[in-house]
Amino acid sequence: MTTVGTRTTDLVPRRWSMAMRITTGAAMVAIVVVLVVDATHIDLLGWVVAVLTLLASGLSWMILAPIGCARYREYRAVIAAPVVVIIGVGLVWFGVPEKIGWWMSASAMTEAAHSCRESEGEWFGVIRTTGVRPDDGGCQFTIDDMAILGGLAYFPPGTQPPDHGGRGYQPVYTPYDGNWYRFAVTMHDHP
Repeated sequence: MTTVGTRTTDLVPRRWSMAMRITTGAAMVAIVVVLVVDATHIDLLGWVVAVLTLLASGLSWMILAPIGCARYREYRAVIAAPVVVIIGVGLVWFGVPEKIGWWMSASAMTEAAHSCRESEGEWFGVIRTTGVRPDDGGCQFTIDDMAILGGLAYFPPGTQPPDHGGRGYQPVYTPYDGNWYRFAVTMHDHP
């Protein structure tokens, strides 16, 4: 113990400092993985592992934070992990990774859409698709996003995607960017 003015504080043990650094580092890595998965649409497994890592980091933080604040007065070390998580969640909430991923991939996808050659599993910029095929008068880029069949579709200038009237197993298109539309295949009829 050292005396600082009229307050007594314990020296911060190395094991607490290391545990808090590991907790904060794991949270940072998990947030980076979530941001990359959101930008590239890599797969669901990366997102699940990142969320589980965030949950484990949160549990560790809930144990370490009260000890660090009450016993060692280590407020900066305690606040780092929540700040990282809040910033990362905010970026995902406002769609920043997806917008950056689209910005980095739009020209490659548009170029591929002009020829629209059918293919399986290709990268266009930083976005990974599971398939490309001509359909509905445009070009569909299937992206496995959270186990939902859908993706992005390009329609030439002056054309619109068809409205299937809510019939089951048909793509439903919503505007995305210019001649690009987001599509999802509905699995049931809509009245």
